[in-house]
Amino acid sequence: MKKLFVLVTLILCVAAIIVGNLHWNQKITAQGEKETSAKVIKPVREDEKIKANKVDVSKISSNLPIELQDKIKSAQESKVPLSFVIYGSSEIERSWSEQFSSELKKAYGEDLFNINILTTGDSTTRELVNSEGYQDVNELKPDILLFEAPMLNDNGDVGFGIDESLDNIQIMIDSWYEANNNLFLMVQPSQPLYGATFYPSEVSQLQDYMEKNDFIYLNHWENWPELNDDAMLEYLEDNEVNEEGYKIWADYNVKYFVAE
Repeated sequence: MKKLFVLVTLILCVAAIIVGNLHWNQKITAQGEKETSAKVIKPVREDEKIKANKVDVSKISSNLPIELQDKIKSAQESKVPLSFVIYGSSEIERSWSEQFSSELKKAYGEDLFNINILTTGDSTTRELVNSEGYQDVNELKPDILLFEAPMLNDNGDVGFGIDESLDNIQIMIDSWYEANNNLFLMVQPSQPLYGATFYPSEVSQLQDYMEKNDFIYLNHWENWPELNDDAMLEYLEDNEVNEEGYKIWADYNVKYFVAE
């Protein structure tokens, strides 16, 4: 009887030790899981998010004139977007202006520029001045204006001379600067034409006028083949810009605005 009592006592002691050990291991495991979970769901500090998402505009904008670089830096710091207006003839889907706008937002982020695209349609500079259609630009109060001068439309109007084109363009420019003296203006020509004769000379005079008067002139023609090169036909269809043409046009502007 005494031996049986000792055996039962021994079994109970061993059982108590095993149960206690199991309980301790479970407690340690649960604590470890709790600590691991806490590490996984630890929130990222807001300043860490901002640092991770902030675009280095100083680097991206380094191709641009200092004045425009400063505008962009100030807009990022103040978190007040810049009004960017593109005013030109292209209005079809996937035109150079749409492609350029998309790439600009990819590089600088969605919130730095408020981009609006206005079209001159098939209007000549004379028609734009007479109708005051160019005043639509002022209603958007742009900080930055990229103006595609409709030289091709003027060229197709009988009796039009380059002097009148330049006078009309200057009337529009004066109006835009009167509305906003701090406007940053860039001018570019309309599309090139294969085998054209007089049109290239008119566009060349536009460039001379802009550079003589210290305006930024973006000569996207540099991205195209020579006007008499048959390779030009790969980018035009019936003398209208095709998808490939719009791409090289947009690429020129993107490379100007986005430094690699």
